[in-house]
Amino acid sequence: MESALRRVREAELICFDNDGTLFRSEEVANPAIQRQFVRFVARHGLDLPPPDDAAILALTGSPGPVFYKEILPPALRHLSQEFRDACIDEEVREVRERGRFFDGAESMLLDLRARGRRIALVTNGGDRYIWAVAERLDYARHLDGIYHFGKDGLQTKAAMIHRAIADLGGPAVMVGDRRSDREAAEETQVPFVGCSFGYAAPDELDGVPLLARSIDDVRRWLLG
Repeated sequence: MESALRRVREAELICFDNDGTLFRSEEVANPAIQRQFVRFVARHGLDLPPPDDAAILALTGSPGPVFYKEILPPALRHLSQEFRDACIDEEVREVRERGRFFDGAESMLLDLRARGRRIALVTNGGDRYIWAVAERLDYARHLDGIYHFGKDGLQTKAAMIHRAIADLGGPAVMVGDRRSDREAAEETQVPFVGCSFGYAAPDELDGVPLLARSIDDVRRWLLG
């Protein structure tokens, strides 16, 4: 742990995941998806209950094309792009009305920048959703760069980290709550801070040396 912590504190670029790490997406995205699911399947002749929060959070963090396909019943998965468009419209409205940080995340970002650290968002969220979050949370004030799924052809979080380092400089650290964040850190050979307060399954972050139970842990490890 001491070796991992030393590398984290030496990092000049902090790459943060969005949903489940900085942003409480379950409060806005989940109800929007649940409402649209009921409407969408009804239009196509099915009477099904909406996916519960656990089902949505199990897929949260997946790239959009995967997420919106997998949340649908198999008979409608060929219509996933139509469903995705409907959901994003609803999610954007929710985000703009009441999206919020995890407690303590905003002050942590401000303090990191005050200490001269550079901050990048690395997320599998799509363009419209992420820019609604950015507008709501004033990411222009808090971040030095935003790297999302599909931006300039970016398809993986590892590619996003590489691009962030190329644009903003290193060394870097990745902070996130899902296996995809952990794997991206391993692929790019940057240290990883796992966030167990996010949306990961119980065993998803097993063995991570730096596993934060709260934003306070992340703050302490990054800032000392």
